[in-house]
Amino acid sequence: MVWLSIISLKVWLFGSGFESSVKLGLSLALAICLHDIPEGISMAVPMKNGGMKKSKVIYYVVLSGITTGIGAFFGAIIGSISEQIIAICLSFAAGAMLYIVSGELVPEANQLYHGRMTALGNMIGFLIGIFATRI
Repeated sequence: MVWLSIISLKVWLFGSGFESSVKLGLSLALAICLHDIPEGISMAVPMKNGGMKKSKVIYYVVLSGITTGIGAFFGAIIGSISEQIIAICLSFAAGAMLYIVSGELVPEANQLYHGRMTALGNMIGFLIGIFATRI
């Protein structure tokens, strides 16, 4: 379960590195930076609770963040080829993230917190996302 979530998040982050415009790119970069904090926590806590050493947990969390940079690199190269490629990559990234959130993260959070903090966190995250895209 933990590794499925980590791999799915990395697939989404790899796809989200593709660029389509400067404004969208900056908004997306801000949203990803804000989302990396709880992502790092959500990756580190299960690994630490599973008995992994702190140094190994930090190593894997930092290693997982590298995929965003790799996606941005390839996005700069591939993104200039065609708007259709950008649309396909962004659609893939959005679909992967929707799957992770609706199929894995929300049900798990509802089970742990009985929906109270989950609903509040989802609303705050949604509002921050809207605000970040309006900057």
